[in-house]
Amino acid sequence: MNLRPWLILSRGSNLPTVWSSVMAGWLLGTYWSSKASTFPLGLTEGGSTEVALWPLPWLLLAVSAIYVGGMILNDVFDAAWDAQHRPARPIPAGQVSADTAFLVGFSLLLVGAVGAVAVRILHARSFPFDSLERNNNHAGEVVVVASLLVAAVLAYNRWHKGVVWAPVVMGLCRALLPILGLLVAGISFDSLGWHGRTFVLLCSFTLWLLTFTLTWVARHEATDSSPPAWTSWVIYLVPYPAMLALYGLRIGSLLILPICLLYMAWIWFSDRRHPLPAGVPGRVADRLAAFPILDYLILSSVAGFAYIVYALQSAGELAEKYQVAVANWYPMFGLALLGPLVCFGLTLLFRRWIPQT
Repeated sequence: MNLRPWLILSRGSNLPTVWSSVMAGWLLGTYWSSKASTFPLGLTEGGSTEVALWPLPWLLLAVSAIYVGGMILNDVFDAAWDAQHRPARPIPAGQVSADTAFLVGFSLLLVGAVGAVAVRILHARSFPFDSLERNNNHAGEVVVVASLLVAAVLAYNRWHKGVVWAPVVMGLCRALLPILGLLVAGISFDSLGWHGRTFVLLCSFTLWLLTFTLTWVARHEATDSSPPAWTSWVIYLVPYPAMLALYGLRIGSLLILPICLLYMAWIWFSDRRHPLPAGVPGRVADRLAAFPILDYLILSSVAGFAYIVYALQSAGELAEKYQVAVANWYPMFGLALLGPLVCFGLTLLFRRWIPQT
């Protein structure tokens, strides 16, 4: 069996960006669900909590199935259009049958959604029988978000050609990823409070805005035309919703400016390397790779907390009545610090062999 056509259908080089966004939400949810009432610092007067890390790889596997299934179905619905404009794609080229692709894509989509819910339920069942975490597992919220994600994927794939609202739906697919990760980690959206919900929604809106903008650019890949002029400057405004949330809530403020400058530098150099209109595919690829950079904004609260705890412990000033809420915070800090960076590098590596679009 030749896997190359399936890799092309899957756009598998973008998978690390999906992992990064889901991991960012999961780490944030794990951090918030493990600490007491102090929002910024993550200290507690009670005992520390040992965070279970095993749900993360299973969640990433489930979301990967949703992504790959959605990408395969995208080619299924576009088969007639591709036959005229992109005949080298695997389905019009006869390398993969449309019926087989539909079956595989739809199955992956459903298995991934069910898998995400199952990870949340199994994680809750790993707690003691009469514990609050087991009795209030909030699986219903995961069902709602996973269903919305599947519905958005199907709606975009079915109606995206020539429909003006398609980029809005595509943006929703990306914005739901950190929310899904956060809920699977064990926290209820209602329990976040106003500050927490505002932070999560503005960070998710940041990912939505990048997806919305690059989708408009991607619409011009198969033509000789340039995308709308507004996409060239709106792309630089993408980090501002998350910046507003972070500065307003005073979370990880030392990390915000370097992250935003890194993102803007990446976009600026991409625009220089890929002048329009011939550079549309290159710009789309680079904007897709930029998601892990923005995920650092979501993780700035986790990294900021780790830095504060490290500084207090190093100075010997951590009061005896306070403990770090997350007992095994070292691996959490490692994932928050290196996770998006590794995903960014993997995206650049994978796209050498697997087309991103």
